[in-house]
Amino acid sequence: MLLAATGMLLLLWSLYAAVAKDTIKTDPLQPLIAPTLLYALVLAWIFLQWIPLSSASPEINPSWRNPLWVEASQALAMPLPAHISIDLAASFEGGLRFLAYSGIFWLALSLTCDPARAAQARLAIIAAGATYSLYGLFAFFGGGDWLLGNIGARPDASLTSSFINRNSFATFAGLTLLAAVSLFLERIRHLLGLERPLRRKAALVIEHMIFQSGWLTGVLLVIMLALLLTTSRGGILASFFALGALILLQLGRRSRAPGQPIGFAILIIVGIAVIAGGGNFIDRLERQGLSLEADLRTTLFATTTSAIQTAPLTGTGLGTYELAIEPYRANDPNIFALWEKAHNTYLENAMELGLVAALALNLSILLLARIAFRGIGARKRHKSFPALGVAATLLVGLHALVDFSLQIPAVAVLYAFMMGLAVAQSAPARQRAPSPIKA
Repeated sequence: MLLAATGMLLLLWSLYAAVAKDTIKTDPLQPLIAPTLLYALVLAWIFLQWIPLSSASPEINPSWRNPLWVEASQALAMPLPAHISIDLAASFEGGLRFLAYSGIFWLALSLTCDPARAAQARLAIIAAGATYSLYGLFAFFGGGDWLLGNIGARPDASLTSSFINRNSFATFAGLTLLAAVSLFLERIRHLLGLERPLRRKAALVIEHMIFQSGWLTGVLLVIMLALLLTTSRGGILASFFALGALILLQLGRRSRAPGQPIGFAILIIVGIAVIAGGGNFIDRLERQGLSLEADLRTTLFATTTSAIQTAPLTGTGLGTYELAIEPYRANDPNIFALWEKAHNTYLENAMELGLVAALALNLSILLLARIAFRGIGARKRHKSFPALGVAATLLVGLHALVDFSLQIPAVAVLYAFMMGLAVAQSAPARQRAPSPIKA
């Protein structure tokens, strides 16, 4: 469904570009060659994991074939084609998702070259964050599932909105919070550059928050409150770390002592949100702290690391973790009955794709973040967009160390959209943004 919708949007955009007789400009695409090639190689490898190797090139190393297919053939007493993946349906579905994410990135890249369109896209992200957060607050304070019904098991005293897992919504809310703060910083930047005493600057910022940007202040409070009520330690801490990075990247050195008044303003918003809904998060920190042992993640990490050594180059196939980890699972009644995720996206990708393909995937994303980072220094105006892309990468990258939020399609789609927006606005103002089609 996601791939079909993305394909339709790509087709419509291509038809529009053809009718408008827009041409492709190759120079700005140069920075995208390396990440695009790496991502394409990952997609090709996923396809190779899925197809039957017996019908592929005879030069393929026979050791690539997963021994599970040989055992299944012997058990069923019938010949079965060998594959790298042990779950063909899961690998096929995962490959389609990866293809859809690249299409969403391409669409965002193509459509947000104009700063006005980029601003509209950021507003759409903020609106989505506010909508999901408001729904989550209604469901949370209503004492149960509201409007959408029971969509899955949820932890006690944790807000999940329409997401089943609190950690996944924490990442989603954190990304939309970054977009809202990015707009807020853009709106008050002129105040920070004024030649005024610090106390006067802080007063002007607070006045702006209440009167000129009251709706945005309200949105910030709603999203931050919903984020805190998730009680997701990894999601909240990663979001706040990315928030600090966004402030430093976006404001830069242009204004004198910019961190003090803006820090005061953000502190007010955080303080109100903590007073209103941070009690559950603080209680959880007091009970479990930051220890990974409390969630038994260290057992997961150690077991997954051992499993990777069985097929370090070929992997077991995208989306196969739940099945592939079974032979290695610790026989411990205190740990999960079923290990659906490794709670570490890097380890899970390494196990499913193999070390080389997982490295290529991570490097492709890192190179996109590098383009955005360079765009912060290259642009004189609208540097908030590339700064947003870098901060978003920090958020999902840090949270991926202890959870699987980026493996949730809604989060991955949002991140791909934000990175397309960031890269599109990373070219110097004197050049056109790196877009394949003229906007």
